[in-house]
Amino acid sequence: MDKKQLEKNALDLASHKQLNYLNAVLIVGSLGILSFIGTFIWNRAYFKQGLILTIVIILICFIIHKKVDRNMKEISKRIRKL
Repeated sequence: MDKKQLEKNALDLASHKQLNYLNAVLIVGSLGILSFIGTFIWNRAYFKQGLILTIVIILICFIIHKKVDRNMKEISKRIRKL
């Protein structure tokens, strides 16, 4: 294999890794929203704690999502250059 092909394969693996991170973030974010709904429906005494926890989870997921999105764009640009 030539060097360009090896580099493309490495970038492809990096993009798959970033997609796995993105999937994990989406799952955790969805669970955060569902936990808030569950707290609201079943136990209104913990509404504020559930809301705070949900906001923290969503903010963390948003930050990680932006980081992964930026990395994916960078990887795509590098692949196009090859």
